[in-house]
Amino acid sequence: MPANLIDAALAAYARAIRILDPIRFQVWAERGITMPQVRVLFMLAESGDQSAGDIADTLGVAASTVTGITDRLVRQGLIERREDTADRRVVRLTLTADGRRLTTEVGEVSRTYLREVFALLSDEQLEVLVRSFENLADANARVASKTVAV
Repeated sequence: MPANLIDAALAAYARAIRILDPIRFQVWAERGITMPQVRVLFMLAESGDQSAGDIADTLGVAASTVTGITDRLVRQGLIERREDTADRRVVRLTLTADGRRLTTEVGEVSRTYLREVFALLSDEQLEVLVRSFENLADANARVASKTVAV
């Protein structure tokens, strides 16, 4: 695959991702939430309860970094710590009702905006977009499985 085509794909991906950034940043800024905090919130929203170690591994950061992030989220009332029922030495992190409301709100705002954007595309363009997103997700899964296996 030609490098210039990969570079073009990278540039197009970056432009597409930036579509939602102003919308998401506005919602987060209104709540005083940083990007690392957002990543933790959405990880918990998507995967359910996690230990700090699990979050650190997934994000590729030190456990102490996760502790700082989660301390602030606990103070903001967006997550809470719970004892792991299987292993009392492990502390599980979980979204509070406010944390769930916030992640739901950001998701709804993003989906509403994207529906407007997608409505401007033809059926054929949307079909290509769907296939492209599916191909991207499949390729990502293949790369991720190789990374985990190493």
